[in-house]
Amino acid sequence: MNYSAILKQLMPEAILVMSALVMIAVAVGKEAKGRGTISEKTAIGISAGALILSAVFTWRLSVAGESESTLLAVDPMARLGKLLILGLGLIAILLPTAKQEIVHRGEYYALILFAMTGLLLAVGTTHLLMLFVALELASLSLYLLAGFSQTARSSEASLKYFLFGGVSAAFQLFGLSLIYGFSHTAELDGVAVSLAQHGALPLAMTGLAMVVVGIAFKLAVAPFHFWAPDVYEGAPSTSVGVIAAASKVVGLLVLIRILMTGFSLVGGSAEWGLIEPGWTPWLAGLAAVSILLGNLLALVQKSVRRLLAYSAVANAGYLLTAMSANGVAAAGSAVFYVVVYGLATLGGLAVVAAVERDQGSDAPQAFAGLIHRSPFQALTLLVSFMSLAGVPPFAGFVGKFALFSSAMAATRNSSNPGLTWLVGLAAVMSAVSLYYYLSVLKQAFVREGDRSSCNNLTVSHRLAIGLPATLLVALGMFPALLLDPVVRAVAETLGSR
Repeated sequence: MNYSAILKQLMPEAILVMSALVMIAVAVGKEAKGRGTISEKTAIGISAGALILSAVFTWRLSVAGESESTLLAVDPMARLGKLLILGLGLIAILLPTAKQEIVHRGEYYALILFAMTGLLLAVGTTHLLMLFVALELASLSLYLLAGFSQTARSSEASLKYFLFGGVSAAFQLFGLSLIYGFSHTAELDGVAVSLAQHGALPLAMTGLAMVVVGIAFKLAVAPFHFWAPDVYEGAPSTSVGVIAAASKVVGLLVLIRILMTGFSLVGGSAEWGLIEPGWTPWLAGLAAVSILLGNLLALVQKSVRRLLAYSAVANAGYLLTAMSANGVAAAGSAVFYVVVYGLATLGGLAVVAAVERDQGSDAPQAFAGLIHRSPFQALTLLVSFMSLAGVPPFAGFVGKFALFSSAMAATRNSSNPGLTWLVGLAAVMSAVSLYYYLSVLKQAFVREGDRSSCNNLTVSHRLAIGLPATLLVALGMFPALLLDPVVRAVAETLGSR
């Protein structure tokens, strides 16, 4: 075994771990000498530098040939997934945390780096045990990050997140054990071989159902979403950014790997009138419930953070709509959309964080007159929310069009409506979502409010606001910049179907 090659493959994760340990050492050293805690600027600088350096090593990572370890994957989807996660994580790092919220900043940002390490490992493996360990490394860090501000609201959010996460982890581990018991292998390729030889035995399908439950929790798919509103509302904005953007990419990529590598032979069909047993009807049912529940509950929210949480539930349903098509093109479109969704949510969270600091609230009324206080923030909010709603010319429109068109194209029989029932529901509820996004934008652009200027944004906060909006406009105008590489990476990894 070539250990130097393995170390090279693990260099992006090693950089994050070493940077986290350095951060902790610096923070503890300063506190021990009575010099206070590490400054937010220093903590953000170290974290951002670690993420950028990790991305450089990931970019240089070769995907040719086989991995030196069965625990690691060196395919195009793994490398591209890591780059996307690091990019979204970098923007999330730039989100501000209220000074009174985070006392021990060194430990806080170190936990973010540990969470990012787990996320990178999760997308870079096809080994069931390695997958579970990586997801739990990320999850345990995120549970702590959700409650790090030590307020009552944050502690409640962290506890709910931990309890729901513990139950979902138990489901996932039990499901993985059933899959191992069926196939006698921990490799997804071996699982596919066992299915080809023995068929879809109840043991394997039960295990798969439990694994899907665990991943649905991470994607905030209804009815496994009950943690999301409290976490989005109570956790520090940086923690929410990592949970809402980077972890969603990981959840989707892991789902693609498990379903389309290990269980591609038992997909079944969710087409209208041609429903066949398999995992596609499960995903279609979860998608319909998520789309309906997420959009309808978002209509009555009095907190923009909770509105974004229910928006996440609805968007998880859109992702599963594409996955229900069981095709490479649809999976690639889903990956593109989850990145666009992450960017739009990060941009919205950055503006919400600024309004909370100025107004002391994230209620829609707190955004009244934002166009007069800060045109920069108001325009960014417009771009982010219109992208989430799927309005052209922003990237969200391209993402939803790619999702829905790929799902429609998966129909096997030209005389059958196929997934039209699910795509039609998604399109109608996407139009409904425009109402609650516009209700916030109406406050920002139409209602009169405080006209005092907002000039208290740090450089990192301005970047966190401006970068997502810029990327959403650029990807809306030139979607092939990201869509083509994503679809190509997924196709090269999964093979033509």
